[in-house]
Amino acid sequence: MGLLSVLISAVAAFLFYMTGHLVLMILAIIVAFGSFWSWGVLRNEAQAAPKWITWINLLFTLIGIVLLITGLMISIGSDLIH
Repeated sequence: MGLLSVLISAVAAFLFYMTGHLVLMILAIIVAFGSFWSWGVLRNEAQAAPKWITWINLLFTLIGIVLLITGLMISIGSDLIH
């Protein structure tokens, strides 16, 4: 997924920051760093990268997508309340 995975987690972190959910924001930042790290390893060692790094990248991407959906739901819900 590359940079898209990092951006997904960064947007989730921003949404959590705007709604005041700091624990989820920190989790999204950690996931963004994990996505960036695994993307960098896969990009630098394209032929020699172990398979487990690919799975870590996929896991960080899926967690980032879940966090983004959660952040959108919280953001939309808080907008409806106010």
